[in-house]
Amino acid sequence: MHVLVLSDSHGCVSRLRYVLEAEGDCPVVFFLGDGLSDLEKVKPAFPARKFVAVRGNCDQSGEYTSIDDFAYQYIEGHTVIVTHGHRVAVRVTLGELLEKAQGVRADVALYGHTHLQNTITRGGVLFVNPGALCDGAYAVLTLAQGQTDVSFRRCPV
Repeated sequence: MHVLVLSDSHGCVSRLRYVLEAEGDCPVVFFLGDGLSDLEKVKPAFPARKFVAVRGNCDQSGEYTSIDDFAYQYIEGHTVIVTHGHRVAVRVTLGELLEKAQGVRADVALYGHTHLQNTITRGGVLFVNPGALCDGAYAVLTLAQGQTDVSFRRCPV
């Protein structure tokens, strides 16, 4: 299954809409925060999609205070932990996120916050940062029994 991984739209609603339309074969969308208001604007146009969203450091006020900082999903034999990353200091280390992932037996950890596309495997966990959508960066994660693959992409608009 292909899943879309987005983070840090920071007001770039047109890029968010473009990527959701362009990546139509992704039935699940992980949104890693810092743009929840952007996501709310476009979600109604994609009713068939499952959206899993977490709160970022720029989503801390108003209606988004009830959104969690972490989410967990089981897809195609993989346990995925989802976070923005500011609560686990991803700018400094992935150690705290690794501990959380191992604590729930996740083999995939998705995070944003740094605005840098990155993938690394550590302690049996695949870490994926899709980069910042406001800069045109995102990722498509392929999850299948026993395998994972990450494709980093750029939005042309």
